[in-house]
Amino acid sequence: MQRRLFLPALLFCAVGLAGLHGPAHAAEFTDLLDAADDLDDFDDETYKAFDFSIEPRFRFNTGGATITREAPCVPPDDLSLQDSLVANNPRLIQEPGRCSEATIVFNKEMLYEETQSTIDVTLRAGLYKDLEIRLTVPYVLSATRGLQYANDNSQKSVDATNSSVDPSSARIQNDAQAVFSPSDTQQQALNKLDQFNTYRYFELTDEMNRIERTGFADPSIGIHWAPFNDERDDTKATLLFGMDYVMPIVPIARPDNRAVGRGVHELQWKLAASKRFNWIEPYFGLQYFLPFVATDSLLRPVDDRDNVGQVIKSPPQRGLITVGTEFVPHIDARTGARYAIDLRFQYGYTSEGRDYTPLFDHMSSSDCNGLTIEEVLPQFDTAGNLNNADAVACSWVIREAANAFPTPIYDLATAAAAGSASPFSTDGIMTVESYGTFSGQLAFNLQPSRYFQLRLAGGITHKQQHFLTNSRTGRNSDRTADDTVALTGPEARFERNPVYNPTYDSPGNRFRVEQYNVWHVAVTTALQF
Repeated sequence: MQRRLFLPALLFCAVGLAGLHGPAHAAEFTDLLDAADDLDDFDDETYKAFDFSIEPRFRFNTGGATITREAPCVPPDDLSLQDSLVANNPRLIQEPGRCSEATIVFNKEMLYEETQSTIDVTLRAGLYKDLEIRLTVPYVLSATRGLQYANDNSQKSVDATNSSVDPSSARIQNDAQAVFSPSDTQQQALNKLDQFNTYRYFELTDEMNRIERTGFADPSIGIHWAPFNDERDDTKATLLFGMDYVMPIVPIARPDNRAVGRGVHELQWKLAASKRFNWIEPYFGLQYFLPFVATDSLLRPVDDRDNVGQVIKSPPQRGLITVGTEFVPHIDARTGARYAIDLRFQYGYTSEGRDYTPLFDHMSSSDCNGLTIEEVLPQFDTAGNLNNADAVACSWVIREAANAFPTPIYDLATAAAAGSASPFSTDGIMTVESYGTFSGQLAFNLQPSRYFQLRLAGGITHKQQHFLTNSRTGRNSDRTADDTVALTGPEARFERNPVYNPTYDSPGNRFRVEQYNVWHVAVTTALQF
């Protein structure tokens, strides 16, 4: 009968930040299933040889942010204007009052939105007393990333006339003809790429351009153990140790599919403690997440054989500190009924690393992907008019060595002179700056009997502002005679970072995410056997 009652719950479940656990004698954050446990009272009615639960959960996240970009700001009479690279920069700012000296400022470029609906099913089993194993299988019903020009209904501040992401064709035509000349040789045109940065990275409009993904996310398996439990010994706090392993066995999110897997093996450790004082139970926890790239992951090192230039080769590591309290206004040991309010705060830190970003889907689906060096260089007709302006706006794609297929191309001049037909395409993965996160959550744990639970949770996470494009130029190697990083020439293949793209990784061109907030809602149900 109880199994039949659970089926509608499995289909219904709706929205959380953390899973629901069996009859919660400890705080939800530290609670474990147990088995073969008589609580030392030798009462056959309380003895449980087996403890198992099935916990479906529906999560919905929605968030937004502003994406800005660095731009040079120079007062009208500053000497740096004598440098052609500064004076010819189409993003140069000379507005009175914006800066009193030459500096870098941030301009709004895009508004970002994300949503994700996920169903998780967690199977948990108590092995012996406070020792538990668990398996979680998540399925993403829908995950979207959306971008648009940085304007809203009340104020239009960015459009094709001033965007550095999707400028108008007229702007591209004018700026390209001001830099390139019909008399330029191929080598001269390549040299002038540093003076031209009116790029079209991907398409933007005044409406949100959303790209959706769906499918199974990476499942995890773990084991958790509590050597001390304040229900057994009220002179001690409950202490929990846990380790989970995330398995990269689902399709990986790539430019040519709509999957959601990250292609990362991840070990997760958890240390948590709680202590019951009458009707309140404060708790504390530390968590650490250590990823390792799978062999077919987009996050893997690009050219590890001879090149030492890729400074950041791994996805970010994460740490999380949790502080919270459960308020328990009602508990009935006889029936197993328990009702609690859970207030939780978390601080997290994410290290620098190679990762998926808010730009991933749009960059990886850009119309610029698949072009060759010859196709993106300027081509003029007999009258001296540029006739491939849109392709020239895609010249950013050839500036990153790793974009070349099938192997990186570090020296464009040599490749172009040899007539290389290698297509260039970005995989959309960026080197992301480290940042902190701050989260708050309010949850209601409703357990009318020892066999059924319902948890309702909602909260918000704020991510600190950080650069989304932050690759280094490279690293010096012992193969060269000087102490500088070779960015061109035959030595570049040893020292240049293959994932460094000067059009958005160099200081003055980087993209940064700001005002990044994500709301979380979740409903979890659980049936325990």
